[in-house]
Amino acid sequence: MTQLTVSIEDVSMLDQIRQAISLLKGVTSVTLKRRTKTGMDRAIEDIERGRVYEAISVEDLIKQCKA
Repeated sequence: MTQLTVSIEDVSMLDQIRQAISLLKGVTSVTLKRRTKTGMDRAIEDIERGRVYEAISVEDLIKQCKA
């Protein structure tokens, strides 16, 4: 048996894509394997969404976090 891996960014069409693939001749199963976010993925997402802190020192950062 041979496997084909398909990466999908927009998960809103996931069900339709799975149905389409399962209709292809020779396809015996369609399995979904979700990728979990790593710490780096979450950190990059925080930066992209502006969830960052600017501090002069460690003490300043701690003050901001407590506020």
